[in-house]
Amino acid sequence: MLVATPLVAAQEWQQQRVDASSNPDVWIKKTSELIDKYDNQRQFEELAMAYALQAEAYRYSGNESEAQKAIQEGLRFAALAESKVAKTLLKMNQTWYFLQRGQLRQANASIVYAIEHAKESDNKDLQIEADILHAQVMQNTGDIARALQILEQLNREAYTARPRLQMEFHALIGSIYMDVGANDIALTHIQDALEISREHLGEWDVSVLEYNLARAYQGAGNDKQAEQHYKTALEISEAINDDLGVAYALFQMASMDIEEADYQQALMRLNKALPQFKSAGAHPMEAQSRLSIVSVYLGTQELDNAFSQLESATSVINTLTDDKLHQNLHERWSEYYQSQGNYEAALEHYKTSVDYMQKVQKQTRDKQVQEIMVRLEIKEQETTNELLKKENELQQLELQEQQTSYYLLIWIIISGFLVVIIVSAFLYQQWRARKNFAELALKDDLTNAPNRRAIVRICKKGLEQAREQQRQLALAVIDFDHFKTINDQFGHDVGDHVLQRFAEVAKLSLRNQDSFGRLGGEEWLLVFFDVSKEDAKNIFERITDKLNSKPIEGLPDDYRITFSMGFTNAHPEDDFDSLYKRADNVLFEAKDKGRERLIITD
Repeated sequence: MLVATPLVAAQEWQQQRVDASSNPDVWIKKTSELIDKYDNQRQFEELAMAYALQAEAYRYSGNESEAQKAIQEGLRFAALAESKVAKTLLKMNQTWYFLQRGQLRQANASIVYAIEHAKESDNKDLQIEADILHAQVMQNTGDIARALQILEQLNREAYTARPRLQMEFHALIGSIYMDVGANDIALTHIQDALEISREHLGEWDVSVLEYNLARAYQGAGNDKQAEQHYKTALEISEAINDDLGVAYALFQMASMDIEEADYQQALMRLNKALPQFKSAGAHPMEAQSRLSIVSVYLGTQELDNAFSQLESATSVINTLTDDKLHQNLHERWSEYYQSQGNYEAALEHYKTSVDYMQKVQKQTRDKQVQEIMVRLEIKEQETTNELLKKENELQQLELQEQQTSYYLLIWIIISGFLVVIIVSAFLYQQWRARKNFAELALKDDLTNAPNRRAIVRICKKGLEQAREQQRQLALAVIDFDHFKTINDQFGHDVGDHVLQRFAEVAKLSLRNQDSFGRLGGEEWLLVFFDVSKEDAKNIFERITDKLNSKPIEGLPDDYRITFSMGFTNAHPEDDFDSLYKRADNVLFEAKDKGRERLIITD
């Protein structure tokens, strides 16, 4: 018998969400008992929270229809109780429900309400979670620039130690980089998210990240690793009875089967996945599954079955606003008519697919984001060449009988030439996009200095290099003295000028082999090779002198900026965390002893 325990006391609901991730069926039953109890006692806030947790548990089990029912009931009681936390959680679950069904406009409206309620709740972690989900919605709508802007702002201003939020941040930014083809960066972020989930979160979260990691490996061409992680995701989803998670894994494994021309295995998996997507109302995935089944039937030359699935896919996709799905649909229709020998119809659908491709690219260019799938473009070029070849053959056979074939051939030549130009431009833009996104991931937006992720990575690599080459590595942590006073007295813009000046001074004061980066706020990390204690003192004094060598915009001319610095040498057994902790401890010692000083420890 499950014991009904309060959901809102001492923020226990956060841990209960983690527990529900590993045991959704248990928590569906448990929340049903809690709902009966709170309903009888007319405890509306507790009732709303119980519905919020139940909706999440239903989502973890893949039961989207029941999740939506729980959301609607919960919102009713959250309104009665004026519970901002419950309203936020329920609206976030509602956002996920709309995203799953491809209802992007409704998802955007829902997350806006969630953000408003989160701000009213004064719960910082809940605000961060709502903002991350907002970035997820922006990604799904194709506004990658806005999604990255939200995530970068969170990275600068809203650091949290809560594992769920760290996981969601890394998982989403990894997914975005995967969308733009930067699979190396994507893998790093998703692996970070997976490690956090394995240590701190529930099984559902782990299964989702195993699935995303597999997609990243598949995108990078490492099918062996991809298959391994898809299998792990499948096993976890089966263990927690997440039918929708099972369907996602089967769908992706079927896509690999199709690439290997294992059509029988692919069809078996797709036939298991498709009913789950239909049952959950996951229309985009239902459409993708049907298009994959079309590819199977085209591969086995079962054209009647291919036609039937194409009609069903068309019916679903026409209800959605996803241009990429429309592009894929017309590609399949083109392939179908090629198989029938109807090259005129094949060409018409191919032209439509190119129109959708150009529409997608125009949208992304308008948002200053290059979201190009190189393999798709290569495939488009191959398809163009194949159509051209077959049309040439057709023209040779029917030249004297069909005058219109002559114009068709001219159109194909022109179309092929234009597509070559477009693909070449897209490939160049892809190279630029990868370069820009790689820089974005490692640069602090305010100061253009390396950000937390970059300087920590530099330090970790430096530790490895120091052990391999028998060199001495040292770490310093710097924190400004009375920085809050500057912000409060002169404004945050002036505080930003101070941070920008520090970045300029540090770059000029350090040797080429040294590195620095902004950890966040006014805290900085400096990494040195082969530096003595005397050198550390000189660096401290040099930065201090240069920092105050000329006025900073917004500050009085005689205003003196000071900082405290903790310095330590690395030991052979140190990792980054132990080294940073030691330097941070002596930084606090410098603060306690009066600030504006350097303290060195071994």
